[in-house]
Amino acid sequence: MASSRIAAVLLLLGVLSAAPLATAKTFDFFYLVFMWPGAYCAQSGCCVPTTGLPADDFFLRGLWTYNATTMESVTKCKKNSPFYINQLSGLREELNSYWTNIKCPSTDGKSTWKSTWKSYGVCSGMNETDYFQFALKLRAKVDLLSLLKKQGIYPDYNLYNATDIQSAIVEGIGVTPEIRCSKGPFNKFQLYEVYICVDKDGAFMECPGSQGFTCSSSILFHPFRYWMMNQTSTIDSNHIKMPISME
Repeated sequence: MASSRIAAVLLLLGVLSAAPLATAKTFDFFYLVFMWPGAYCAQSGCCVPTTGLPADDFFLRGLWTYNATTMESVTKCKKNSPFYINQLSGLREELNSYWTNIKCPSTDGKSTWKSTWKSYGVCSGMNETDYFQFALKLRAKVDLLSLLKKQGIYPDYNLYNATDIQSAIVEGIGVTPEIRCSKGPFNKFQLYEVYICVDKDGAFMECPGSQGFTCSSSILFHPFRYWMMNQTSTIDSNHIKMPISME
């Protein structure tokens, strides 16, 4: 009897110790997600952020933690995880340029950064500053607009072969991105987002699965011009950047 009770206790302890491992959230890779603001403005309308005009470039939409087996996002790994905006003080200029919020009415990027941190950043194993800095460095390393321009692909209302867009990015970073389209003018599919898989060490990798996005074979690369953006609040003129031609 004593031996059976001991065995039962040991079994119970084993189950209890294994339970946290079974429920722990782990991620295998990052999705580095870019958004083209020209497509966003054409489809939804857009406003100048309260921090001033953003860069005329692809924006970061997120650095998302994902599970390679399920191809599902891994989120909210820590409950009640705080977000401290002062932790990003040294990154604010770059964040305002490349990771801002252009929805209407005008706002800034704080709510976007907070949501990203509390959903994905807390699962990354990094502290807040390192997580956003990591994402910004990856953005600069990819430099999507330059990669596309090298292959003669410009945001100019023209239609481009979707595979040519993928190939231009492969030429630059060595792995295949996923292209997400949205409906643009004349009900044409347009380039909206680019998904690139990144391992935990920051190396680009082939994606372990697909999101199954739908695009046509030829897609529109809609221009992004500052005149497309409505201004619905007073902006500090010291933060406004002069428009840069995208021709």
